[in-house]
Amino acid sequence: MAVTLTISKTISGPQIADVLAGGNAGWDIGQVSNTLGYAPYTDGDLNTGHQNIFAYHDAVVDPITEVATYIGIYPGVYGGANPGGAIGDIADLIAMGAADPVNDKNNAAGLSQGLRIDHAGIAISGNPDRFDPTVARVRVYGHNYGSSPVGIDLASAISLHPDALIFDNAGVVVDATAPSVGVIGVTGNTTLGDTAWVGMRFYLNNLATEGGIMQFGWIWSYSYTA
Repeated sequence: MAVTLTISKTISGPQIADVLAGGNAGWDIGQVSNTLGYAPYTDGDLNTGHQNIFAYHDAVVDPITEVATYIGIYPGVYGGANPGGAIGDIADLIAMGAADPVNDKNNAAGLSQGLRIDHAGIAISGNPDRFDPTVARVRVYGHNYGSSPVGIDLASAISLHPDALIFDNAGVVVDATAPSVGVIGVTGNTTLGDTAWVGMRFYLNNLATEGGIMQFGWIWSYSYTA
């Protein structure tokens, strides 16, 4: 039996289906300016503003494993502004991640750029250090953390950090008691957790001049049995 992973903006919610430029459905992270520094944005001084993302699945026997995320070429009808099309956008996004200094959580210095994930789970709501790129649960897609960039294809996909795992108790969330890297349990599994909760931001450096819509794929990969 195939197992479906649902990616939602709300706990136990529907699959994200924002209408994107070009006509396809997907996730619209919003508009970012080089004066504000990141999106979604609320207050830079307080380091607030992000998109909550929840991931859960419909397996009934075993947990899904090897859960990870990476970026890729936008698969839909391209509606962006890059003269190089979707290929140009993904090349730019990877280059942005490579150039991020990974030392600034709220882009106070104006040098941060690219797509960033924080696997903080419940803690993301009240954590003043959310999106701190110096901690292991936070990663910038395309940045080189060692020998090669992360999150730019399946081979370099960013594994789901255990801090992201929660248990959805009828809409009230609690931390999983013994989560594992890259694993999401079946519905009701309080040990592994049955939902992943991550926060997402897109950063723009203060010298950026090229405007317009950027489109790319954000892919979740996983393995399943039943």
